[in-house]
Amino acid sequence: MKLAISFLFLLTFLKFSLSFESSDPLSKENKITVNKYIKKDKDDEHSKIQILGDIEKITEDFSNDINTTKVIVKNLFLDIEASFEDVSDDIAKSVSKYSYSVEEKLNKIEGLVREFIENNKGIMFNSSESKEKVEKEKIKKVFNLILSKLKKLIHLSTMINYHTLLKFGNSDVKKETLEAVKNDDNISDELKKELIKYEGKENQDIKATELINFISPLYDNFTNKLNMLINELPTDLNQILK
Repeated sequence: MKLAISFLFLLTFLKFSLSFESSDPLSKENKITVNKYIKKDKDDEHSKIQILGDIEKITEDFSNDINTTKVIVKNLFLDIEASFEDVSDDIAKSVSKYSYSVEEKLNKIEGLVREFIENNKGIMFNSSESKEKVEKEKIKKVFNLILSKLKKLIHLSTMINYHTLLKFGNSDVKKETLEAVKNDDNISDELKKELIKYEGKENQDIKATELINFISPLYDNFTNKLNMLINELPTDLNQILK
């Protein structure tokens, strides 16, 4: 009896299953289509995640470039400090003040860029794949623009060093600086001629106040240009989303 009941239950179950299968709105053909769309959605999402990963990598590379810039500029300031450390502590204090200020501003640039990317990740992720690719290329373009501006400022800082060391440095410092000037391919021939004029001139009785008065307006100009770059950042970065 139990076997008959079990058999009857099995038939009923099979009938229900067959009935469900026959009434399934997703035919085999439709299921293939749905699976194709699911796969496409997964592929699209994977591609979008990949692009976001690329953007994070680009941002990390930008941070590394900023850190390199900080090292270069800091070493330029240290060159001035070391070259005149025997003259007066006031020179080192003055130069150190500018060095610290510039490092803070470079940190601010990096922070603003990272903040912008972080705040707009959601917008980028919800964009179409093609738009994400365009945004990634725009990020590269904007980052290169910012770095090209910084490169010009590094060049300006280098020129400040050359002028200061040639005008006030002792014979050894001047000799080393002149050699650097002659081998610097980033300087025009006209400017090289101007700097090489310091060759043969002796710098005696260096006065700290005179040196500080010479470098202060030059460093003020440098930091002002850095401030201008920071003020231009929002406009530059917003180009990414346009």
